[in-house]
Amino acid sequence: MKNNLFKFSIIGFIFVSITGSLSHFVFEWSGYNLAVAAVFPVNESIWEHLKLLFFPYLIWTVIEYCLLKKEKGLLMSKFIASIIGMASIVIFYYTYTGVSGKSIEILNILSFFIGVSIAFAADNYLIKSKKFSDSKYDTLAIALFIGTGALFFIYTFVPPFIPLFKDPIHSTYGV
Repeated sequence: MKNNLFKFSIIGFIFVSITGSLSHFVFEWSGYNLAVAAVFPVNESIWEHLKLLFFPYLIWTVIEYCLLKKEKGLLMSKFIASIIGMASIVIFYYTYTGVSGKSIEILNILSFFIGVSIAFAADNYLIKSKKFSDSKYDTLAIALFIGTGALFFIYTFVPPFIPLFKDPIHSTYGV
């Protein structure tokens, strides 16, 4: 299990990094299809960029769960790790823009890879700790993944008017 977990983490990091990076362009490539908007970023807001981590990470979680024979504790560990990874992106962004006073594209890109790295480090730690090995956590994790995905869907079309949801380039919110 230990060697498999490390191997899957490396493969997962690569998968999420590539898939997330490509996801940045899918809404535009789709001809601005509103069905695509629910899962792929529609603007340059921090909120929309969290989709770059969340949905590829969710896909990888399902793949890993199936390949690791439904490892106990994996789903909740992955959910918590996805939240930690997304929080890392937000914290990194607001820290460096607070200090520098501006958004810097290379740092925005770097924040994604930092978030993905932190998410995989967190899930490795949590899975190995066996804190969530009770099967009741699997059901809760599935509900939390669905709920978080639903928030991305909702806030893409009806975003709150706060800075997290504001596209800094066009000063717009959502689609």
